[in-house]
Amino acid sequence: MEILESFFADFLAPAVGDAHLGLYLLVCLTAVFPLAPPEEAFTLLGGACIAGGILHPFWGSAAVLGGIISVNSGLYWMGRGGLKLLSGTRIGNRIVNSLEFKQARKTMYRRGIWAIVGCRFFFGTRTPTYLAAGFFRYRFPKFLLIDGITVVLHGILFLLIGYWCSDQIDGIVHFMERMGIWSLVLLLLIIAAFFGAHHWMIKRRRSEWEDAT
Repeated sequence: MEILESFFADFLAPAVGDAHLGLYLLVCLTAVFPLAPPEEAFTLLGGACIAGGILHPFWGSAAVLGGIISVNSGLYWMGRGGLKLLSGTRIGNRIVNSLEFKQARKTMYRRGIWAIVGCRFFFGTRTPTYLAAGFFRYRFPKFLLIDGITVVLHGILFLLIGYWCSDQIDGIVHFMERMGIWSLVLLLLIIAAFFGAHHWMIKRRRSEWEDAT
């Protein structure tokens, strides 16, 4: 837990003036990376930091959950404004014509509210669903209400798991520290496995989609 405490006290807090605000911004900023950490990772981390006394229970939870809701709302507005601006461009066509976006569009037409709720429980469906919600002008107040309630209920569960399992999370951090350069190798292998599995799933879904149509 000393490593996490040092990270929050020596890096996040000095960078923005408050560790909780720093965590909120970290959750928001990591969403721009191609391989963003899953939201569950931040909620587990938040729970562990609350258990270790690094973060305040209320403000620590609000930082993580608020960051996730902000990211989802940003994706909605990207779909509503960004994709419209990019329509006709290579990147815009690539997003709109992707299998994930087509499936999200189909789900939004059929289920609406349940698409926003259900996408949180299926790998690789969150971002396309939020983009599709904005692209097809799903009412934002309704989207924000549904997504906010789902994020809070889903997030509280993982915050509690992180709180109860803080010793195990601290042990993983110490293990990665002892591994040194090998932790970087392990991370690269995990990333490669992730992209390999993601590519395989896309090919499989595309094949199933073509067979169905």
